[in-house]
Amino acid sequence: MKLELVVTLALEATHSLEEREKPHSHRWDIQVGLKGDLERGRVVSLTHAQELLSSILKPLQNTFLNNNDYLDYDTRACPTCENIALFLLNRLKEPLNQLNSKNPPALSFIQVGIWDKGVQLGFARLSL
Repeated sequence: MKLELVVTLALEATHSLEEREKPHSHRWDIQVGLKGDLERGRVVSLTHAQELLSSILKPLQNTFLNNNDYLDYDTRACPTCENIALFLLNRLKEPLNQLNSKNPPALSFIQVGIWDKGVQLGFARLSL
């Protein structure tokens, strides 16, 4: 039976875009869908999935994304929800095997929502 586990974490950071030159802070809500077979009552360990995603986000937390060398060139140049989703896709492909080496989950989606002053401005959803 295929089920989907959605893992949610937050990223707090600052960025600047060409239409708004002054650096400003946001909270990005990151959701990652992991689809797989139910094994021992779960797709993967939620704790392990959160730790994996957190380890990928940690170098970005509380930084100015435009100057963060952990990001690829395109994401640094334009750190939007869309580019952050693509960055996460590239970073998550290999480590998913760590969650369950016998039956690794598949990524089903990555969603990156952007918040400003407690209001969600929008989100990008990368469906796979």
